[in-house]
Amino acid sequence: MSLRQRFPLETVPSNKIIKVQVCVQFFKVGEIDTLKEQYTADVIVRSRWREPSLDGQLSEGGDITDVRKYWNPKLYIENSYGDHKEMFRYRLVFNDKGEAYMTEKRTVKGTFMENLELDDFPFDVQDLTVTVASEFPYTDVEVVEDLENHHMVNKQSFVDEQEWHLYSHTECIQRELTIDQFDPSVRRSAVSVKCRAARRPGYFVWNIFMITFLICTLSFATFSVDKWLPQNRLQLSFTLVLTAVAFKSVVNQSLPRISYLTYMDKYLLASMFMMSAVCTWHGVVTTLEGNKPLANFIEYIVLGCLAAIYVVYNIGFCILIYVFPCKKRRIMAQKDVEHNKLRREHTPSQPALRRMLTLTKTISADLPGLINS
Repeated sequence: MSLRQRFPLETVPSNKIIKVQVCVQFFKVGEIDTLKEQYTADVIVRSRWREPSLDGQLSEGGDITDVRKYWNPKLYIENSYGDHKEMFRYRLVFNDKGEAYMTEKRTVKGTFMENLELDDFPFDVQDLTVTVASEFPYTDVEVVEDLENHHMVNKQSFVDEQEWHLYSHTECIQRELTIDQFDPSVRRSAVSVKCRAARRPGYFVWNIFMITFLICTLSFATFSVDKWLPQNRLQLSFTLVLTAVAFKSVVNQSLPRISYLTYMDKYLLASMFMMSAVCTWHGVVTTLEGNKPLANFIEYIVLGCLAAIYVVYNIGFCILIYVFPCKKRRIMAQKDVEHNKLRREHTPSQPALRRMLTLTKTISADLPGLINS
């Protein structure tokens, strides 16, 4: 049903745009797959739009079984992946003014695509987005956020709790989707509702960062071998370098092939550079064989400088993590606090609910007497 069929030509302007209000509830968030850049979830999408042809017809309210005789905005999930299960329920409701609204409750169970931002890996915070769009052009239908019904995240049903921490707040962004790249005018109105999850970095800190730190620290133990036996020194140093290379190859299998460096990549590469510098010195020191006192003096200086650089780098790396990646986590935690505070302010307390229920029962009991009087 087009706009012309819904509204009389003499009462509705030609540029009339129907606003469809959308609310997204993350009922159950499943596994977040970093390698495939996708996540699974059970999502409830609630939408409503005006149905002016039924204004004032209160008897028509309730569940609707035959929705084909009513106009539908043809909403769809833009970032869904593969086959997903959907269940629909339609109702007709009226506000205080008798204006009719068609409501749609869509329950979606499936996989959703998400472009993960892994610059801060493994200290990253990821957006889990559901984008709802209409098949009609943006000039006919505008998808907006439903300000009366709040988005929700059900943290109790979060499956991947061991690896991620799910935040309770949400954010909504209104956007336009370009369907045809060769014709920018073909656009669709959409809203993107996102919740956020922070990766728990403990596994990576103890099993990757700590092991890499120990491997790199052991490279300084090669200075205990006689400097005039470079073959022994280099053999030990090369073994540690190859161990670090093999370790990094195993780590890369858990990440997609991205073209930028994560915090883990930066730390592993810095440790390999340090071990390469140690190997280089073991090869250079042999050129000072003719002047052993000078060789001993320079080696003490080189050992002290390399050790100081490595210690300063590790301290600076920890400070860098606290200042930048952890700052985003602190911001998300603050948003959670504000979200929970706002929800408590808009939710009646249990005593208030009991008082409201008692008052309702009292009025219901006295209503027949008031009517008779």
